[in-house]
Amino acid sequence: MVTTSEPISVSVASFEDYSSIESAWWRLLADQQSLDFRGSTDELGSHVNTERVRRFIESRIRQGRMLVAKEQEELVGICTFSPDGFILDATVQVWEIADVWVEPHARRRGVATALVRQSEHECKMRGAAEVRLTVYAMNKEALGLYQSLGYDVSSYTLSRNLNP
Repeated sequence: MVTTSEPISVSVASFEDYSSIESAWWRLLADQQSLDFRGSTDELGSHVNTERVRRFIESRIRQGRMLVAKEQEELVGICTFSPDGFILDATVQVWEIADVWVEPHARRRGVATALVRQSEHECKMRGAAEVRLTVYAMNKEALGLYQSLGYDVSSYTLSRNLNP
């Protein structure tokens, strides 16, 4: 567990955290909409998508691959990490940190840094020799944070909408 200079702690999520995580996850998706449109609000809130979100969160909790940041008992941030399944020929284990999100009122207080650092620790404990993360090109604040933590740009991901 990592503790910041504020009374904020970061730990592996448990099913006791599920309700708070699910609420935070929907706020994360809403924030991402401005950076990467993924469908209308109705589509995002559809029964099918709601079930996918539920299964994803449950699997990450069950696998011990989700972190929560709490201030006292309030959840103020979340983050996931997992093996990078796209590097089939790698000679070292590479893991990916994803979905780093902090409640707006708790930002700029070291919460994201604590989430990333604890994720790095968790990945290393599971055999990772390298961690990677992805950030939206327009998310300059997050990019600056990750670079300040020692992350370097190693690739570019390009996208094209096939359903304009």
